Amino acid sequence: MHYFTVETPYIRLKWEGPCVRWGVPLVVEARLLEGCSSVTVYPAPDAPGLAEQTPYRLLLESRDGHPVALRHVNPALLRGLDVLYAGRLWHGTLQFGTHVGRTDFVVWHNERPHLCLEVEVFPTRITYRADYEAMLADLEAFASELALRYGSGFWKRGQPEPDRTVLGTSGWVALLQAHLEALAQAFAHIRRRPLTSMVRMRTWQPLEVVRYPDPMLHRSLVARGGQGAETQLLGYRVRRWHSVPHSTTTTDTPENRWLTWQLIQTHHLLEQVRAHLAFRSAPARQQALHALGERLDQLRAYLPPASIRATPPPPTQRLFRAEGYRQAYRIFQQLRRGLSLLEGLLQFEVGQVHELYEYWCYLTLLRQLSRQTGCPISWQSLLKEGATGLDLRLWRRRGLSFPLPGGGRIRVVYNPRWSARKLLVPQQPDLLLSCYRPGRCTVHYVLDAKYRVETSPGYVRRYGVPGPPAEALNDLHRYRDALSAYFMQRDGSYVAQALVLYPYREGEAGTFAGSRLARAAFEEAVGALPLLPGFTVYLEAWLERVLRQDQGVHRTVSSGTK
Repeated sequence: MHYFTVETPYIRLKWEGPCVRWGVPLVVEARLLEGCSSVTVYPAPDAPGLAEQTPYRLLLESRDGHPVALRHVNPALLRGLDVLYAGRLWHGTLQFGTHVGRTDFVVWHNERPHLCLEVEVFPTRITYRADYEAMLADLEAFASELALRYGSGFWKRGQPEPDRTVLGTSGWVALLQAHLEALAQAFAHIRRRPLTSMVRMRTWQPLEVVRYPDPMLHRSLVARGGQGAETQLLGYRVRRWHSVPHSTTTTDTPENRWLTWQLIQTHHLLEQVRAHLAFRSAPARQQALHALGERLDQLRAYLPPASIRATPPPPTQRLFRAEGYRQAYRIFQQLRRGLSLLEGLLQFEVGQVHELYEYWCYLTLLRQLSRQTGCPISWQSLLKEGATGLDLRLWRRRGLSFPLPGGGRIRVVYNPRWSARKLLVPQQPDLLLSCYRPGRCTVHYVLDAKYRVETSPGYVRRYGVPGPPAEALNDLHRYRDALSAYFMQRDGSYVAQALVLYPYREGEAGTFAGSRLARAAFEEAVGALPLLPGFTVYLEAWLERVLRQDQGVHRTVSSGTK
């Protein structure tokens, strides 16, 4: 099925794919990267949106005989393309795997970047505009909650209340607006008294003004180099103008480069926030965001000239102490606490859905444990402060603990791994939940987040609802058996249960509760739980059951798993 065609006077690109009807619109944009008369996109009237894990056919041809090429930041996407006729024709298959979101392809013509093609890839297993966006918003809210508590020493004990976004994208924009006037005042002071430094650079000067010749000037005189008319010097004919070292004052200092980088990055991410909110924001809101971006552009003129690097230089003592710079540094650090957390969430093209779902499941489990135990999540374990602000880091194989009544604790480990030195076959589930109680045997629970759903009629007849593939359930048996034997031999503990977390939302309340998967999750050693934003009821019920189990129940489960 034909999806769309992109044409310029020099290239033609055709995109084809399977004939499907799934109600997602095609999103494709093309913009020129060099001078050209026009670029035109011809979408098919009934073309569906691009989907993950779907093969597509692509044809790129030159219209004037010069070679063409297709480039992407992930070269693995282009492995299925063949090049013919000395680079004048590219054709083959392309598949995005589990990558979703917006991504760019660059078409080269005659060894020059010619066209940027931006497409949007949609996930097929969860609703893009609902569950996928809600998952990103939930991660954003969680990260913002930690950022607001960072360094404050205050928190509110977890309560089993509905999620509330403390500082989402709208909250960050409000924070930026609140600090904009103070930032302008700091920049105005910097404009009056900028920090400078002395640098030595080579400039063309006449010989009569040179006071301290250097070896390079001597070599230039001997080699009869230089520029301009010839003159007499100590009986030799030499050129009058030569490149000599000269000390000058410059504003290209680490402090000015740091502020310039922060301002540009803030403006860039404001544009991403605008795109992120475009589909649900009123025109007045979009106009206000546009005005905020123009104000940031105006502030750029307040800063002294400085070079722009790919990364900011490390902060210096002069940045911390100089008037104007000190205030601007504090403002940017406050913004970056939200900004750097948003940055990784708004760049859809760098993430994969299965990784996003795995991260969200882990952080959702932490939030539920925090609420049910009444203990706040330790921000030191998840946030790392760097030169550009705060980064949300999910440390692999590092545990987070929550206290339990009676002196016990429950511990969550993200991506634990047991190597071949400990087990015959290495094991690495997504999550390990361990309950430690004084005087009792330690109980472990293995959780594996699987972004896969089996919806075939035979599967639904067997289990009652759509669920994870059978091989995912078989993996749980392998985890439980291998790790139970390892823990039992090490310290007498055991794996009581292994569960799959999968993206599913029941259509009618109670549908999952009556399924075979639900009975297995709450009564047997291996089962599955549906988990999506706004649909965490079964995970909450399962955690409540785990937290209130007594020793006798644990021993009963243990005997059943053996």
